[in-house]
Amino acid sequence: MANSPELCEDQLQFFATFGYIVLQQLLTPEDLEILAAEIDQGLDVQFPHKPFDGSQRQWSRMTDETTPFSASLMEDVRFLTPAQQICGEDVLGIGIDANHYVGDTGWHSDTGNPQQIAVKYIFYLDPVTAKTGALRVILGSHLLQETERRIFAKGIQNTPLQEVPCQTINTNPGDVIAFDIRTWHASYGGSQNRRACNLDYFQNPKASDDIELLLQLGRSHAGSINHFNTKRKFNYSKNWLKNPHQSQIRQRWIDRFHEIGYLDQPGVAEL
Repeated sequence: MANSPELCEDQLQFFATFGYIVLQQLLTPEDLEILAAEIDQGLDVQFPHKPFDGSQRQWSRMTDETTPFSASLMEDVRFLTPAQQICGEDVLGIGIDANHYVGDTGWHSDTGNPQQIAVKYIFYLDPVTAKTGALRVILGSHLLQETERRIFAKGIQNTPLQEVPCQTINTNPGDVIAFDIRTWHASYGGSQNRRACNLDYFQNPKASDDIELLLQLGRSHAGSINHFNTKRKFNYSKNWLKNPHQSQIRQRWIDRFHEIGYLDQPGVAEL
């Protein structure tokens, strides 16, 4: 792992041009050991009614006292600093989730608005290749604007997933992929249990339209809880919101969430 979490100019240019970057061995073997235990524990707790059998994807937020290391990663400079370089100094840590991915994931971007600025990190706890469900990205697709995105979205829906020209990103445990949420991505040929975490940072919105987009995101995540039928019915636990370690970074995010009404939406916070 590099001594400094900052991306160099070449890395930033690569991200700006192609919409993603790989941070090799950002996570240590010790990190991975803790994450593996927390993912297993966190998902087991959330799905006591339906233990994982490889037939359906499992997903849950990891912002809980039961998964303290995972919850702390949003404030970790290894993730926060590059996010600030990409999105601007004033970012909001939105969350971290755990997944047991199953099978293919179709082509999509994580926002329908070409002006929304955010970065997502994904890291797998097992080696992944083109044949075992590695992330695929369409280079430069984050740069598409309104009309272009609509034309592109329609065209890609009519093309078999594996026939779309793309970059497949093979990774080993410890590698972390950062990508622009506007970048179209997918996976194909995956196993029946790809353990992975996603971690998101969004540019702190100022304009009312941009604030509404973030509020919509909170509602969407709350909807995911219902979709996956997890035991916990909120995104942020009381423990996370109490900020027991008195993190100034987390508190600033919490204060902003309160200010814009993000936490007042059903299913977003345990209040």
